[in-house]
Amino acid sequence: MPWEDIKLNDGRKIPGVSFGSSRHSGQDTAATVDEAIHAGFDSIDTAQIYRSEGAVGRAIKESGIARDDLWITTKWSGLKPAEDSIKDSLEALGTDYVDLYLIHFPGVAKDDIPGAWEKLEKFKKEGHAKSIGVSNFDISQLKELLASAHIKPAVNQIVFHPNVLPTQAPLLEFLQKHNIAVEGYSPLAPLWQDKGTPVFKVVEGISKDLGIPVEQVLLAWSRAKGVIPVTSSSSKDRIESFIAAGDVKLSDEQVKTIDKAGYKGHKQAELRRKATVAAKWLAAAGLVSYWAFSKLSQV
Repeated sequence: MPWEDIKLNDGRKIPGVSFGSSRHSGQDTAATVDEAIHAGFDSIDTAQIYRSEGAVGRAIKESGIARDDLWITTKWSGLKPAEDSIKDSLEALGTDYVDLYLIHFPGVAKDDIPGAWEKLEKFKKEGHAKSIGVSNFDISQLKELLASAHIKPAVNQIVFHPNVLPTQAPLLEFLQKHNIAVEGYSPLAPLWQDKGTPVFKVVEGISKDLGIPVEQVLLAWSRAKGVIPVTSSSSKDRIESFIAAGDVKLSDEQVKTIDKAGYKGHKQAELRRKATVAAKWLAAAGLVSYWAFSKLSQV
């Protein structure tokens, strides 16, 4: 597999790319995950709330690949207490441990981040989770966790693609400073959004210059930023393209060009948002003025 493993702060190594199952909760999930495993993905990401753990477990079992040769991530999504959640997840996945267990989002902690993290530390000590981490935590929430943690989070999984770089850059810097690995979900989001955005145009241009699919450019960009992409597809060709992206290396200039496009697109989006808000206020003010004028005319 061309994607290099990444060493975590607990000494373990996580694969450099992961296949996500959040979009695959139907009856074809097992087949899609099986396709990903045989294409070369040895890291599968799921969660309690995705309702895909059972299908992921079946795919792993039917793959014929040894459990220790796969990296399985799942998450405590808050549907049940932590102890019940990890028990249910392990049963659904058909394994007695997961490689990475995450608090899915800060709200799961119910205003008690230290208490929630203590539960994950317990799961690690008991061997139910080899590594532990969080997802969707911001800097302030991470500081609160780190202030009382006995075990540092190995990973923070966050949304990450060029269009959110301006908002996520400070968090990325904080995580890298504290040696917490970053997994980035929705790395291909610019391909689903408006194709007239600066990022799409730049990525499309690099894709043509290198003679590779646009998704490979975005995945290579994530890796260049030090982020482990978590991506997904139900297309065999696309899945194989994700694996092949491990061989793609962008130049420093290409990475910077994508970065700049992300900042430009973010600025344009902010200007559009402000213009929309202003237009709504003007419309509202116009209605109020019309109403007031109508009342005065009746006097």
